[in-house]
Amino acid sequence: MNEIRNQVLNWLSQGRIEQKNISQALETTQANNTPHQWFNFIRQSMLWLGVLSIAFGVIFFFAYNWENISTATKFVIIQVLMLVCLFTYTQTKRYSNTNTAILFLLAMLLGSLFALFGQTYQTGKDPWQLFMIWALFVTPIAFTSRSSSLWLLWLGLIFLTINLILNVRFGLLGVLFHHEREYLLYALVGIVASILFELFYHSKYKLLTNRIASQVALVATMVAFTWVAIYSIFDFSLKSVDGLFYLAWMAAVYYIYRIKTIDVLVLSSWVVSGIIAIVSIFAKIIDDDLEGFTFLFFGLIIIGMSTMGGKWLMGLLKEQNESDQSDSQVGEDA
Repeated sequence: MNEIRNQVLNWLSQGRIEQKNISQALETTQANNTPHQWFNFIRQSMLWLGVLSIAFGVIFFFAYNWENISTATKFVIIQVLMLVCLFTYTQTKRYSNTNTAILFLLAMLLGSLFALFGQTYQTGKDPWQLFMIWALFVTPIAFTSRSSSLWLLWLGLIFLTINLILNVRFGLLGVLFHHEREYLLYALVGIVASILFELFYHSKYKLLTNRIASQVALVATMVAFTWVAIYSIFDFSLKSVDGLFYLAWMAAVYYIYRIKTIDVLVLSSWVVSGIIAIVSIFAKIIDDDLEGFTFLFFGLIIIGMSTMGGKWLMGLLKEQNESDQSDSQVGEDA
């Protein structure tokens, strides 16, 4: 449906359809969303909202009633819920949205079980161990689901584990990536995760059904590298080497996702990161030398670069749509 709508809008931009006839063209080609599609969207949204509500509800239920429920009852409740998830999983179509949502709920309940075990028996004072073990157990579930949602949960647990490890200055990691430099570690982990997700998606076994996990990992990596760039600019004497990593990352993203292929979402984060880095450089150089005109200057700089970046991205989006349409046409001819 989206492909048909994009095709019609592409004809509009090429002048093949007049603006006054666009509504009729969309209706004739059935490019607009039908009531059935809206119902399906609402149903899937309610499914995921229900799954998240159950998962967080279980956690808050135990937290609120901790003193009023016996230890055995706590474990029975959580394990019965997990068994219900496993049974429901076997009764749904594999790789369907419902099937994936049940696996996601199972992964969340698994974390609740580990937290319950650790809180009950006080197995350790380091919370990073809980999230590391949770991430390890989520890994086979994510492989089973082939879903980006499970892999993003896994990636979030990895990031949280690293954050908690660095907070206690754990070993060599705490020495190399102390204070602001921890963002460089997040960026490196994000690069590894995005490469893995891309390999999963392009593998012949289709370990991932879409690129959402890869795109989110790339955007998260871009955020981390942007912080690296900011600290490198304002603390150049200490973080100058980290700035070189940022420049190498920006060059690699442009080469892979603009020259080799086109990914507008990733390039959008690339544009935003570049604007932030350039504004930071100007801020470092000017340092309020313009006095009252400083905010006006930065406002004009941001507006100008945002406008140019937006126009560039719109051109890339049009190029991407045309490329996708030509590929689909080649596939039909073949």
